[in-house]
Amino acid sequence: MLELRLLRYFVAVAETEHVGRAALRLHISQSPLSRQIRQLETQLGSELFQRVGRRLELTEAGRRLLAPARDLLARADSFEREASSAGRAPPRLGVGFVGTALTTGVLSAALRRLRARHPELQIDLRNANSESQLALLRAGELDVALVQAAPPARELCSQLVLEQPHQLAVPRSAPFARRALTPGVLGAQSWIGIGTSERARERWLSHCARAGFVPHVVVEVGDYASALALVDAGMGVALVPASERARAPAHVLFRTLDWFQMSASLWVVTRLHASALVEELARQLARSSA
Repeated sequence: MLELRLLRYFVAVAETEHVGRAALRLHISQSPLSRQIRQLETQLGSELFQRVGRRLELTEAGRRLLAPARDLLARADSFEREASSAGRAPPRLGVGFVGTALTTGVLSAALRRLRARHPELQIDLRNANSESQLALLRAGELDVALVQAAPPARELCSQLVLEQPHQLAVPRSAPFARRALTPGVLGAQSWIGIGTSERARERWLSHCARAGFVPHVVVEVGDYASALALVDAGMGVALVPASERARAPAHVLFRTLDWFQMSASLWVVTRLHASALVEELARQLARSSA
């Protein structure tokens, strides 16, 4: 059977036209290289080189074999690389997120940049509320969490991604839709509660109380899209981040409440001493707040 090693020696001598220079390229001694070339010629039954002065030139048989030899070596090198990479699992990141990470576009933009730099990267996405994400992050099931508030935890690293004001979503057909919105008006309305997390719900109720009204919650949903759909149906009003306007149904009107000082924030949270890939994604996300 023909050895690939002998073909490498043959190609090196053919390209340098000199046994000594080929030996230097191959990091072997000149005498063993000469013996290997003679061994290859014996196996093939043909002389591959002829001496012309101080140079070695290919014979007709050598010229005919050079291109196939290069092709075979290239295929062998490609196979070796594939076999090596097949034994290594591609890098993988687990990324959790709340809905606003998608509606604002910050997550998709960061992932697009990261995948352009690391096309082999596998990303496992999980849509979950903030508390669930942080529990998964601590358990090692997530590498990155995009949550609504920075956790007061020393074993985690938090960076602000963005902060945006809330706006009131109201049915366009409602009699009060274009009137001045006072605490008294809002206290008289039916409200769609958004239970993205218990902490977020308590924060919202606390802001309402400080603003001078108590919302009458007729139904509670788990995400902003469901809340907007119910506002569209005329079931009540809802307070949502400004970015939700991009996907609002046709019959929803957005009103700004200058006197209601509540904003929605998005934080990227990772474990301390995270991998380089995790830190790169966190930096990409944190660029949004710059």
